[in-house]
Amino acid sequence: MSTLRNNLLIAATVGLMSVGGCATTGGNLSSSASRLERSSYALQDEARDGDARSGFQSDARELAEEARDFRRTVEDHRSSKEDVREAFSDVSRRYHAMRDEVERSHSREAERDFQPVTEAYLDVEREMRARDDRRDRYARDE
Repeated sequence: MSTLRNNLLIAATVGLMSVGGCATTGGNLSSSASRLERSSYALQDEARDGDARSGFQSDARELAEEARDFRRTVEDHRSSKEDVREAFSDVSRRYHAMRDEVERSHSREAERDFQPVTEAYLDVEREMRARDDRRDRYARDE
């Protein structure tokens, strides 16, 4: 009886580990993409509410929309790696344009409000780089 229980426990553990490994691969990018979307929409709300940052409202809205599109692409199981790469390129261009605007403003308030977006974007960028590294490593092994 204990052998059967041990075998079932081992099988369940291996199954959970393999499922966890798959979820970790795309899950981290999906989680980072969601965080980028949330922080971008929060920035849009801040830009709408703040007098000094109201000039960023349009840029912040566009960044939030690109972040939303990127997250949707990442979470869409039909999306190819190229689709994800293109969506990341779009959100990246928008992020860098917004970052440049914030820097040119010389506003500490705008920089502070933009910080969560930067942190989330850098997480997405790391996940994309890790994803590319894994793809390159597997391509060399073939």
